[in-house]
This record gives sequence, structure tokens and C-alpha cells, in this order.
Amino acid sequence: MNAGSIDAKIAELTSSPLQFDVEAVLGAPPETVFATITDFERMPEWMPLMKRVEVDNSNAEAPGQVGAVRVIYPPVGKPTHEIVTAFDAPTLLAYHATDESLMGMFTDHTGVLTCEPGPLAGQTRFRWRTYAKPGRNPVKRALGQRVFRYVFWHSMRKLKQRFPA
Repeated sequence: MNAGSIDAKIAELTSSPLQFDVEAVLGAPPETVFATITDFERMPEWMPLMKRVEVDNSNAEAPGQVGAVRVIYPPVGKPTHEIVTAFDAPTLLAYHATDESLMGMFTDHTGVLTCEPGPLAGQTRFRWRTYAKPGRNPVKRALGQRVFRYVFWHSMRKLKQRFPA
């Protein structure tokens, strides 16, 4: 899947505006990085604010793929529910977080993670984009910005530590 087809797929998945876009070069091939980000039960190893993740594959095309629901349990509070909306190994993973899960910080949330060959052999250009509409409540909207920045920054740091370039 090339950049043009990824952009076309994103346009199919969401009409929400881009909120966050982070990118890093990781020292592992796309297949390895993609296997890591799609091993949902192990997400707490590289993503903060997660106690555990369970996957409901009852409506999935295949385990962990389109239709799978990631149930993410934070250290406190209610779990977040994310539905896998696109899966094209080893290039593209997209998911939609339910509005209820985001507690008014954002609505119409879609996350898109891509793994493309990096600048050197054996590397991956990993990119994580989030599309969403900001919540109406200004306090929750500001909190959402801070929480998402924290999650992205720490997640990318841990992935870079795991796969040094």
C-alpha cells in the first residue's frame, strides 16, 4: 500500500479533522513493527495509561482484524472500546474509538497507524495519525489534548527504545 492509497483509505474511514500526527524511524522491518502494534494484548508494554487489553473477535473478519474490538482497561475508570476498521498487514491499521469511551474529550475518533519501509534497509517509517472532532466542553477538550499528547509521546519513546534505529 503506497502513500496515495493510504490517504484514499483514510478519506474512506473518516471526515474528522487531523488532530495529531507523529512519526518515527524504527530499527526493525515493517513486518516486525506491525506485528508489535497489532499484538493488542501486549499494547501496555509500549503504550501508557493501560492496565490490560482484551480483544473481542466475535465480529472480526479474522482474529484482531476488521471488526475486532479492543477493550482497553486504564489503571482507573471505565474501559475504552476501539473497533478495528482497517487492517492491511504489514502496512495499515485503523481503529475507531467510541464517543462514550473518550468521555467528551473528542468525538468521531479514528486512529491510523502505518508502517512503511524506512530510509535504510531493515527500518520502518512508523506514523500514527489521529482524526477527531474536539469535544464541546472546553475543559474536556483541553484535557483531551494533554492526554493524547502524553500517550503519543510516551508510546513513540517506548517504540524507539524497543526498536532503536
